[in-house]
Amino acid sequence: MGQSWIKQEFGQEVAELADLYQAKEVSRRSFLKSLGILGIGATSAATILAACSPGDSTSTTGGGATATTGGSGGGSMEPVSGGTLREGYNRDISKHDPITTNWYDPAFFAIYEAIVSNDPSGATVPQFASDWSVSDDGLTYTFDVPSGKTSHSGGVIDAEAVAEFYRTIQAESFIAGLAAPVDTYEADGDTVVMKMKNAWIGALGPHKTGYWRIVNINTWQELGGTDVESTFGTESADGTGPFTHEEWVPGSHVLVNKWDDYPGSNTPFFENDGPAHLDSIRWTVITEAGQRATQIENGDIDTLIGPAPQDIARLESNSDLTVIRHPEWSGFHLSMNRDYDEFFGDVLTRQGLSHSLDRVGMVNAILAGNGAPTYGPFPTTDRNYDPDVQNFNQFDVDLANQKLDEAGWVAGDDGVRVRDGVRFEFDYLVEDESVQRAVAEAVAQQFSVVGVQANLNVVDRAVAFEQQSGAGRDAAPMSLFFWLWPIPIDVLTLFGGSQFIPVPNFSHAVEPRIDDAIASWQTAADEDQAQAAASEFQLAWAEQLPFLPIMNQNATFVHNNRVHGWQPFVWNLYPYYNDTWIEA
Repeated sequence: MGQSWIKQEFGQEVAELADLYQAKEVSRRSFLKSLGILGIGATSAATILAACSPGDSTSTTGGGATATTGGSGGGSMEPVSGGTLREGYNRDISKHDPITTNWYDPAFFAIYEAIVSNDPSGATVPQFASDWSVSDDGLTYTFDVPSGKTSHSGGVIDAEAVAEFYRTIQAESFIAGLAAPVDTYEADGDTVVMKMKNAWIGALGPHKTGYWRIVNINTWQELGGTDVESTFGTESADGTGPFTHEEWVPGSHVLVNKWDDYPGSNTPFFENDGPAHLDSIRWTVITEAGQRATQIENGDIDTLIGPAPQDIARLESNSDLTVIRHPEWSGFHLSMNRDYDEFFGDVLTRQGLSHSLDRVGMVNAILAGNGAPTYGPFPTTDRNYDPDVQNFNQFDVDLANQKLDEAGWVAGDDGVRVRDGVRFEFDYLVEDESVQRAVAEAVAQQFSVVGVQANLNVVDRAVAFEQQSGAGRDAAPMSLFFWLWPIPIDVLTLFGGSQFIPVPNFSHAVEPRIDDAIASWQTAADEDQAQAAASEFQLAWAEQLPFLPIMNQNATFVHNNRVHGWQPFVWNLYPYYNDTWIEA
């Protein structure tokens, strides 16, 4: 008996859980608990367990993940309390404020809970809520909020507090457009009632992300709210998760401590639904990719997010470490500020630049093959990916030159193109992180082959966001941006939609086809409508190029085998830390 038998007898969802268990991404106890939730009886569960008991050192999960380990699985060991988990993080940190941050980092999964989350199979399960339901017409979502819930400061987080937090997001957050079809949030006794403007298949997606993770809104307001001088998320935070904000030092580290009074989680796949095993978690910022593997090999850190691609094979051969890889909902793409109309205002020029990029070569050279080229906005692994985007943006230097010639750009005396007296030379912004620098340098070199001079301006993360976010020509002419989001079409609507100029539509692009596709996506009530909208969105993007897609990378996580219960999986960007513990 094997995985095909499990799928035949019990269905795809059970087979995917079995894959995760065999890959050691979920423990035996969690696996059996999940089977119970799916209605699998004890006898059948025992048979499934026998059929897929982990034995091989490497296996592939239902979500496409690969886990490689040379150490002990430790499945029968009892959790140990105490200790500090030292985690390496592959970029600089953002403020721990879901409402005003420009990025959410792994600490959000420790400090805050979402109303619902994804389980290892990708199904929606309760987290802060104890249960949830949706009306038959898809217009009303109801979330049950248990009584007695508090925040880290002791503030009551009841249904009204959650509803007010969500209303504040609607009013104050730049990210609120992700949930534009939501009309109102109201409290009704111990429930939060979310009313929709229209039925929308994507309604729960944004509410699982870092931006909708529940804070004590009273504390948020007291500490400054949206004021630039607010100290919420930097000096302190007031969340609902199992760890409390302690230290936040950009360029260095983040420290969170165990919340002893944590009232417990409703998340069904967590083994530990009470206070955390760990005393603390410390994330160390490691922006130089080459240093990450060395630090975990030397024992300076216990877990790692995003090692340098060229180091992955070496880490996989280390018997003290486990490497987990799976598809990532991410992408590198280039903004082209349309307010620099002389450069990027016409589609022929944008297409010429796109055809000059050797995406496959960059995947192989920079990511060591640990990713895939993107010819449209989505990664190839997304469930709504339309392969017809591959008819656009293929690497072809002759075609690139032809497009630029047709657009009116002619070679100058030094080889740099000129049009209407304007030299095709501009500044090009990139965040100071080694992989992003490598991508930016490769792009600049390939542009030079077709007579375009892109001058790199390498800045730290905060400056990058600031210089990308200006209105008109106050924003950078071009910038490299790495996006990361569990549902690509949601976040990419913010980059491509005209209503999101200047942030985060850093290109200031107005494309009616894309706007129409966004409207269709946000009114899609079933899978067929969602796919049609997603396909049109991708094809319009691939042709009109509000941003230049480049490639996406695979997610890679590494942990020392002394660490247990640290289980990243494909449906969430980061691992949860409730179950994590370290051998004494």
